[in-house]
Amino acid sequence: MDNNFALSEITRKLVNLIRIGKISEIKGDEVKVQIGRVITGWLPVISTAGKTSCWIPISKDEQVIVFFPYGEPTLGFVLRAIHYDEYKIPENTQNIDIKTIFPVKIKGEKEFNSEFANNFSVKVGSATINLTGNAITLQNGNSSISLSDNSITLKSGSNSITIGDNISLSNGGSSINMSNSNISLSSGSISTNPPVCMCEGGL
Repeated sequence: MDNNFALSEITRKLVNLIRIGKISEIKGDEVKVQIGRVITGWLPVISTAGKTSCWIPISKDEQVIVFFPYGEPTLGFVLRAIHYDEYKIPENTQNIDIKTIFPVKIKGEKEFNSEFANNFSVKVGSATINLTGNAITLQNGNSSISLSDNSITLKSGSNSITIGDNISLSNGGSSINMSNSNISLSSGSISTNPPVCMCEGGL
């Protein structure tokens, strides 16, 4: 009898060492996990905690792995998370894909550096910021500002101003180009009110 009990106890502990379930309740950094018809007690969730730390908010119904050292439920801890039908992996698994409904905060005590070989883009609503190897573009609807290594361009609808070695103003089909020694006008005329010169004989 004693041997049978000992064997069944060892079997129970082995079976309970590693279990898969879904988060059912959340309290700070602790969760309850539903494993089949059983719900665990409050268990801690593995995270990075130290001088470098990262906290990602826990969400209900995450599918997780629960470890019970020595098969003891009171010693359990949770490893997040396994993709499944409700929370699928992204279509392109070659991309780093981060999606969240929570606010994102990055805090560094010294400095923050980032390098991108090609493009870096940020989009909020209709507004975008796009950085390439040689230009920065800020756009919102039909208005934009572009900065390259030698010029700045401001656009709004069909109107634009470009400032670089020369200055160019464009309004649809008409444009004015100004350089150090020349001003040129295309598809239109210049008029002022009042006139530039009101002397006898005009210009």
